[in-house]
Amino acid sequence: MTNQLPNGSPSSQQTPAIQLRGVRVHNLQNINLDIPLNQLTVICGVSGSGKTSLAFDTLYAEGQRRYIETLSTSARQYLNQLPKPDADHVSHIPPAIALKQNAGKRHTGSRGIEPTVAIESGIHHYLRLLYTSLGQVVCPACQSPVTSQTPESVLEFLKSLPENRRYQICYPILQRDEQSSKEIIEDLIQQGMTRVIANHQTYKLTDNSSLDFNHRGEPFLVVIDRLSTKNLEEQRILDSLELVFESSPGQSVILVEQKPDIELSTAPLTIDEKPWLRFDFSAELVCSHCHKEFSFPEPQLFNYFSPTGACPTCQGSGVTSNSSTPVKAIQTCADCHGSRLNEAALAIQVQNRNIDQLCQQSILQLRNWFSESELHLNQPIQQHVTPLLREINNRLALLHELGISYLALNRSMQTLSSGEAQRIALTSTLSSNLVNTLYVLDEPSSGLHSAENHRVISVLQKLCHLNNTLVIVEHEPDFIHAADHIIELGPGAGKAGGQLVFEGSYDQLISSSSSPTGKFLNAPALSPLKTVPRKIEPNWIELSGVTHNNLNNIDVSFPLEQLCVITGISGSGKSSLIEQTLFPVLSDLLTQPKTANSFSFCESVTGIAQIDEVIFLDQSLIGQTPRSIPATYLNLFDDIRTVFAQTGDAKLRNLSPKHFSFNSKNGGRCPECKGTGSIEIDLQFLSNLNMTCPECHGKRYQRELLEIKYRKLNIAEVLELSVDEAFPFFRGQPALQKKLKQLKDVGLGYIPLGQPIPSLSGGECQRLKLAAYLTTSSRNKTLFLMNEPTAGLHPLDIQYVLNCFEYLLTAGHSIIVIEHNLEIIRAADHIIDLGPEAGEAGGSIVTTGTPAEIAQHPTSYTGAALKKLIAAS
Repeated sequence: MTNQLPNGSPSSQQTPAIQLRGVRVHNLQNINLDIPLNQLTVICGVSGSGKTSLAFDTLYAEGQRRYIETLSTSARQYLNQLPKPDADHVSHIPPAIALKQNAGKRHTGSRGIEPTVAIESGIHHYLRLLYTSLGQVVCPACQSPVTSQTPESVLEFLKSLPENRRYQICYPILQRDEQSSKEIIEDLIQQGMTRVIANHQTYKLTDNSSLDFNHRGEPFLVVIDRLSTKNLEEQRILDSLELVFESSPGQSVILVEQKPDIELSTAPLTIDEKPWLRFDFSAELVCSHCHKEFSFPEPQLFNYFSPTGACPTCQGSGVTSNSSTPVKAIQTCADCHGSRLNEAALAIQVQNRNIDQLCQQSILQLRNWFSESELHLNQPIQQHVTPLLREINNRLALLHELGISYLALNRSMQTLSSGEAQRIALTSTLSSNLVNTLYVLDEPSSGLHSAENHRVISVLQKLCHLNNTLVIVEHEPDFIHAADHIIELGPGAGKAGGQLVFEGSYDQLISSSSSPTGKFLNAPALSPLKTVPRKIEPNWIELSGVTHNNLNNIDVSFPLEQLCVITGISGSGKSSLIEQTLFPVLSDLLTQPKTANSFSFCESVTGIAQIDEVIFLDQSLIGQTPRSIPATYLNLFDDIRTVFAQTGDAKLRNLSPKHFSFNSKNGGRCPECKGTGSIEIDLQFLSNLNMTCPECHGKRYQRELLEIKYRKLNIAEVLELSVDEAFPFFRGQPALQKKLKQLKDVGLGYIPLGQPIPSLSGGECQRLKLAAYLTTSSRNKTLFLMNEPTAGLHPLDIQYVLNCFEYLLTAGHSIIVIEHNLEIIRAADHIIDLGPEAGEAGGSIVTTGTPAEIAQHPTSYTGAALKKLIAAS
């Protein structure tokens, strides 16, 4: 089957392109298309139309598979096992790199250690190498530089002494308890030594010496050479010093004849009734004043994920818990003060700053510091660190270009908004400086205000100019407009999608009669901006004196039983206000009332009596393994297993519902993959790869269980049904259909019942959580808090979310959402616009009111976007 392109134009043969023929991955229906190389291609379409199947499961999977073909034999041994996309022909595909949603927010690691901006952007790696190369140890007790000595550095000291000055080159020896003086002396004589100094006396060593200086507990000195500054024999001195450093554990002692012309703080020693000055030199890092020993700089010393560098008290987490109190309190580690590093790592400085002090700075401050600080380096060191400085500066410049230069490098990724986290992940991916590479990105606009889109678009276009090919899955109009090439899949979701609806330029898209996206972009606004909220005099929850992160001591009022939308550019303080202040404060008050003086991040809260509970629906992943599927999360699977257990064949074989569980060891799951449907391959040098289980072929079950059918489908085939397909299939099962309807109502009708939850986008996870709540019958007055519930939704699917909001508001609940989508913003009853900018320049309330009122504000970015929307209609 060959597809005729909907716009009537043939695939371009003039521009080099990735050629795809007969692609049948998942719901893709044998499609043919060409994706131009070295250009920006956007794949759009309604949710579930097959965008991810094309971008990630076809293009990225094949690009990765072919890259591995070029690697060593140890890697290629797995190639016969690696899944090949179901397609007739794929050609001209470059090596591929992918960035999926939720890539920017990693989960807390082992020992409770959270990744930071510096780590996720890759900058911390280069800073560790820089501190290893240039680090100067400074004793924290006396602030004295601590350096290790070499024969050459000791020679320079000797050359600085006044003329006609006698000195002795020695090294210390500590007499151990099991050693006798005679044994030590015999050993020294065999080495050719002739003198030792003990008990302030010089002793000559002879073969028949019966010397017994009994010097346990205090080192004595072995004299290697006795010289004078009158005749400086450099080679002889160096030979003696090298012998000293070899004979002792890196310790050297210089005894200098004391005369009045040397005024030093070192107290003179009396040796053989004459005054001498003692100078100690060490190949180790030992403070000459405090005698404290330090570690030599190495990359792992600055890594708090490693025991070498982690603070021993908090084990690198930066916090400790006080288990002595009834409620376990988390507080900053008193030993490392939140730096996560041990004392040895913090003692190492570059330009008078340790690595933690450097990471406390914002990206902008650090960028200025690197440009202003003068690193006076000799030529070999300069050549060594120049690549490090280049990498650091390139990444800092990219973060600045992406508009997040206000973030501190030590900021935890868990505290960032989704837009900030997405751009950090973009930095790590795009900083590889690769050329002739295929980059596959999933919604790079996620979390961005419309006023910020141009920043990311500019970076993506520059990447194309470096002879790279970019394929992005996107719904945002600005990104679609900026694309060189547009592919739209559809027309519907699931089995109703997977067709090539449109392929061409933006101008062709908006003039196409077959493109749903083109029709949306051309459609005028059907209604004016809202001027009156649904309740004229609502109740309010009010926070006063909010000062968390960059919030500037603001007072905020949230209306109840209304749709309240929090807007503002990334970094303006939205997540700090809702996720990190409002939610924990209300949660604590509803579970354990507090006094007004005990609130975190705010001075007081009023209006709490108007709600019974608060629920925060974020975009975090619900399940971390392929065993987690939508059917299990909504308890659908219990009902489905019961249906199968009630069939005649199941009863004949004495099969109960537990036998149809792929999570139970005693059930009918496949013993090879243990019910996951796939097997993970550890390639060690690359990310782990998953292959379809060769035993069950991805079905998860043993053959016996697959023989049991309900309405001609076995349980594996039922799990492959989309929600929309399952709804009529389970006719006569009202409990099942009720739960399925909630999934349809939140716009998830296209997802398969058995799709692994880790493969869902952040927006899909959030809507799945909302569907789980809608299946309950709680009569509590609930305040719902959400962070970008429209993430991953096509504009034509936004109405699903608005319908859910209407259902909740009609039931007397309240909704507060952080959102950038203009369709949600224009439906709001009340908008709180934060800003005016990001970071320190944000954290204030720019304006509040209805959408119509926000549109009239002269400096609001959200107002400008709403005004542009009105003008376009």
